[in-house]
Amino acid sequence: MRLGDLIAVERLHLRFLAGAEHADREVGWAYTTDLLEPERYLRGGELVLTGMMWHEGPQDSDRFVASVQAAGAVAVAAGTALGSVPDDLVQACARRGVPLVEVPAETSFGAVTEEVLGSHTRRRFAGLARHRDRLRQAVAEVAAGADFAEVFARASAQVGVRAWVVSPTGRLVAGDGAGLGRAEREWLAARTLSWPLLPHTTRLAGAGEAVVTVREAATSRSHPLSRWLLVCAGDEAVWSEEERETVAELASVAVLARGRLEERWSTEARHLEGVARLLAAQRFDEVSALLRGTPQGGGEDHVVVSAVMLPAPRSGELARHVVAELVADLPGAVVTGDGDGDTLALVPVAAGGDPREAAERVRTVLVAGARVLEGGLLDHRLALGSSSAARGVPELRGAAVEARHARRLAELRGGRWRVIAGAEIDSHELLLASVPEEVQSSYRERLLGPLVAYDRDHRSELVETLERFLEHSGSWQRCAASMHVHVNTLRYRIGRVEELTGRDLSSLEHRVDLFLALKLRD
Repeated sequence: MRLGDLIAVERLHLRFLAGAEHADREVGWAYTTDLLEPERYLRGGELVLTGMMWHEGPQDSDRFVASVQAAGAVAVAAGTALGSVPDDLVQACARRGVPLVEVPAETSFGAVTEEVLGSHTRRRFAGLARHRDRLRQAVAEVAAGADFAEVFARASAQVGVRAWVVSPTGRLVAGDGAGLGRAEREWLAARTLSWPLLPHTTRLAGAGEAVVTVREAATSRSHPLSRWLLVCAGDEAVWSEEERETVAELASVAVLARGRLEERWSTEARHLEGVARLLAAQRFDEVSALLRGTPQGGGEDHVVVSAVMLPAPRSGELARHVVAELVADLPGAVVTGDGDGDTLALVPVAAGGDPREAAERVRTVLVAGARVLEGGLLDHRLALGSSSAARGVPELRGAAVEARHARRLAELRGGRWRVIAGAEIDSHELLLASVPEEVQSSYRERLLGPLVAYDRDHRSELVETLERFLEHSGSWQRCAASMHVHVNTLRYRIGRVEELTGRDLSSLEHRVDLFLALKLRD
């Protein structure tokens, strides 16, 4: 409250002895002390109440006022229960520009403190009520289908909170992009995947070390790999109760928006559930009709993305939500299942454009997003394959097959995540990716099983020798030199390989057999 408003409370009978010109100063709270130098116990903004028991002479008044001034206190209130306020205290306050208020004997310090704190509480709750009204309006607007980014920007400005909503891949969902750049968002999104609990306060790397507090904006169905983050400027530890409650209310607006988005994704997935089956059956008219009911409106050119999380998550929604986040920056992209438990995304691209550039743009977006998610891929692996750009719905069938083969190759290559584009697939890799897993395993075991067992039992290096021999196209001299062994040693090892596998390495056909088996082992 204003110092002048406190003096105006009639029942307290307060009056200025010095500094009446500073009546507009804001009093945050009251503090009672009879220490000569109370500076270390003050935080600034206080009305310092004192019975002047510290006063033994004029020099004490100046020391007391200097200490109060150094702490940033608003004013001194001197009680007269033990006698009148000495002139030297009045002069010291006037000299240092610190207002001095007289508290008559009939007015207790408790009554003054109660008025200060009561005013502060009333003002805080009035401000909180205004903030709640504004945020409830924001909730109503989002629930009615208003644009979340616009509603969030307006609401955060009205309640005085500088905040951003960030996706798990670092995409800016809402807020001022200039205030929190892509590099900072991706850094935060990746870091939060390793934090055990939220909210969490941290310093932004590469942004002047600004302090931000990160909270979840997650629905009951959200997983750390698919939740939104509410990032607020400042350290939660020093926020007032009002500020904490305001941020919590702001988070609830983001949670509602996230829930509506998840519902939309589920609706789109159900709507497009039969696309993979219809493409396989070449029922292109029906596919076109389904696509016309999506946000992309049935655009003619597409890149297809096939994705799988291994092992399969308990909730089938997780994979769809992760893929939907990965393609969220690609306008019109929709995500559904492919009928075999995997996830399929259809990404529209500009008709008539360069198909290679379009496919590469999609692959680049997938790689950037998957890289951010890597820290959260502890229980699952993420394998993604993307196709070349398909011109027209009839070409979608081939694009879906290409994306699926690329995804299977991504599974073979391992790692927490892997993105393979159809254009990257070599002919033999495309062949391997199209072979069922049980056939791959059987083929690999039949050709390499004896070598693996022999190496294990004899601590030999037959598998490695075979790899190096094929890498050097069967050249005895070059292979022996690369392995730092004598040619006769190499001939002995290759002889053992031929005996154990039943293959003749002078035969191109047999070399190809073993080469493919080794590729399946990578």
